[in-house]
Amino acid sequence: MLQQKLQVTPGLRQCRLKVNLLLDESFNIWLHSYFLTGLIQLAEEGVITLAVKRSNNPSHRPVSQRYPILTLQCAEPAVGKTRIICFDPRDQSDAWQMEALAGCDVYYKRSTYAPDTARLTDEQRLKVRSINPMFATWPPAAIRWGMRLCVDFVLNAGQQMLTCRSVQPALQVLRQDFRNLATLSSLDQYEDTPVGTKRKQVLFQTRLWDPAEENGDWVEACNQERVQMIRTLRARLGERCVGGLISMPYTQKHYPDLLSNLTPTAKAKRPEFIRLCRQFLVRVNIKALFDATPYSLGETLAANNCLVSQTIRNSFATPLVDGQHYWGFTTPEECADRCQELLEDDNKAQQLREAAYEYYRIAVQPKAAMRMFLEQAMT
Repeated sequence: MLQQKLQVTPGLRQCRLKVNLLLDESFNIWLHSYFLTGLIQLAEEGVITLAVKRSNNPSHRPVSQRYPILTLQCAEPAVGKTRIICFDPRDQSDAWQMEALAGCDVYYKRSTYAPDTARLTDEQRLKVRSINPMFATWPPAAIRWGMRLCVDFVLNAGQQMLTCRSVQPALQVLRQDFRNLATLSSLDQYEDTPVGTKRKQVLFQTRLWDPAEENGDWVEACNQERVQMIRTLRARLGERCVGGLISMPYTQKHYPDLLSNLTPTAKAKRPEFIRLCRQFLVRVNIKALFDATPYSLGETLAANNCLVSQTIRNSFATPLVDGQHYWGFTTPEECADRCQELLEDDNKAQQLREAAYEYYRIAVQPKAAMRMFLEQAMT
C-alpha cells in the first residue's frame, strides 16, 4: 500500500548529472553532512559526477554572520540545462538567505511552514521546496571525501582571516569544523530494519534551557513542557521509560530526579548515543525550538524505532502521515497512551515499523532523498 503512494524517483542514472559543490565561508559540515552524504553515495554508485569547487562569490561575511547555505551547480549536458540549487538547514521557517534565494533556481528548506512561505514574493515562493526529515551523518568509509573537506576547512579559515582580518574567530570555527567531522556517526550506525530486534522500552531524552543564559518568554514554557513529559512518561511507564533530562548545571540543580539514565548527547558522546538509540522499540520526539523539525525525527526513522511524535507543524516533500508512519500526540498523557499501546501490541508496533521503514528507504535515506531533490530541481 505504501509503495503505491511513495514512488522511487527514476531517471537520474540515465541523466548522469554533473554536480559541483560550491564551497564558501558559509559551509558547515554538521548542518550540511546529510546532503553531502547523499551526494557522495550517488557519486560512488555512478549516478552523478561530483566535484568540489571554491565559490566565486566575492562576499565574505564575518564568521558570526555566516548563514549555512549549501549551494550546488548541477548540469545535465545531454540537454544543455544548468541549475543552481540551494539547501537551507536552518531551524526557523521564517528565516531566509535572501541573496541565495535571489540567485538560485531552486531553494530547498528544512523547515517550511505555509504561512511563513506565503510572506515571500510570488517569484521567491516558486523557488522554495520542502525537504524530508534529515539528520547529521556521514557515509561509511568515505575517507577521501573527509580529507578533501579538511583541506577546504583550512582554506575557508585562511580566506576569512585575509578578508576580515579576524584570526581568532576563524580559528575557532576551524577547530569546530574538525570536531564536527570527527564526531559524525556513519550512516550504518543509525540504520535498522523491521527484522531487527528491539527492547520493549520507550526512549525520551531532551534538554532544558537555562533562564539565566537565554532570553524570551519561550524558555519557561519550553522547559516546563519537557519536564512534564518526563514526569508523565516515568509515572505511567516506570522502568519501561528510558532517558530523561540531559545533565547540565541547571538541570543538576533544579531537576536532579529527572536526569537521564542514558549516556549524554554531547557531540563527543553522540556515536555511543546513536548506537544505543537503535535498541529501543519506541522513541518519543517533541518539536524543536521555533517549531523546527528536529534531527531526532530523521534519526528515529533511520533506526526504525516506532515513532511517537508531538504534532508536526512543518511540511515535507513526501508527506509523513500520522497513523501510518508515526503516531502523533498533543499532550503528555496522550503520548503515554500511544507508547503503552505500542509496547503491549506487537502487531501494531510491527506494522508501524514496516511503514516507517518504507518511508525512510524512499524519502529519508540520504541518497534516495538527494536523488529525488536533484530530479525535481532539474525537471
